[in-house]
Amino acid sequence: MRFTNKLLLLLLISFSMLFSACGKKDHTEAAKSETQVVAKVNGDEILINQVNFQLARMGQLNELQSKAAAKQILARLVDQQLLKQQALDAKLDRDPRVLQALESSKNEILAQAFLEQLMTKATLPSASEVDAFYKEHPELFDNRRVFRLQELVVTADKDKFAEIESNLKSIKGINEIATWLKNNNYIFTANSNVRAAEQLPLDFLRKLQPLKDGEVMFMPTDRTFNIIHIAASQSAPINREKAKPIIEQYFVNQNKTNLAKKEMLALNDKAKIEFVGAFSEMKKQDLTKPITASSVSPSHNDKTLSQSGKADIDSPNQTQPKSKTAAGTEQSNMDKGLSGL
Repeated sequence: MRFTNKLLLLLLISFSMLFSACGKKDHTEAAKSETQVVAKVNGDEILINQVNFQLARMGQLNELQSKAAAKQILARLVDQQLLKQQALDAKLDRDPRVLQALESSKNEILAQAFLEQLMTKATLPSASEVDAFYKEHPELFDNRRVFRLQELVVTADKDKFAEIESNLKSIKGINEIATWLKNNNYIFTANSNVRAAEQLPLDFLRKLQPLKDGEVMFMPTDRTFNIIHIAASQSAPINREKAKPIIEQYFVNQNKTNLAKKEMLALNDKAKIEFVGAFSEMKKQDLTKPITASSVSPSHNDKTLSQSGKADIDSPNQTQPKSKTAAGTEQSNMDKGLSGL
């Protein structure tokens, strides 16, 4: 009898310790969970990692900016949760169109995740590659300029372009050109902006670089006849040390592009792909490579260096390059741009 009582006592103590441990564990997990919860919307929790995920996508922010952005993100997540609850109440999660959209989004996210994982293998350029690129592009570095550009975009039939250019070649001054266009009933729009060399398409920059302040360049396209006037410019060279991270980032993005293209070619070559129904005429070689613009950099030949992921470049007075004209009226016209036309 005494042995039985002792056994019961030991069992009671053991159970007590077990439940106590479980209670502490549950309490710890609950406390941990509470620290992760940043809002509750009709009982549904929003966690801190949801905020941090969105915050990470906004790039580099200082502490003050991060706090303000986090509040805005949380406000959007609350709105999103409210709308989600209404959608579930309306059983929209069973709507075929919604299900299709969810599946499509899932496919895109997985494909993008694979590309991003692949692109972590992109390598930095060698010192000799950085040096070669620096020397080959003086317009971006040694001879870099910040331009104040005025532009007239003329809408006209393509067969009129030669006539327009022929008449405008003898006219000096962007305002006089605009007056001629108005008098001859050509429709055009005018704008003015400041652009550093790396913010311009490189093919365009090569044509612009030899021109002096006050000169005009004609650039016909398939649909418009563009007239670009260098209102003013300021020399803003970048030395090799400061150019190094810019060039490295450019090469990394190019390497990412090449990695993605190579991988897609290999996957297409190995895959068994058949086209049926309305697309039965398609062949495997007709496939375009599914590389998104967000995951790779554009080609260097027709895009700006800044679009290739350049580092920020400090440009004193970048928004107000000094004019080389002395006349007050010319300076006033340049500052005003073409807004009055």
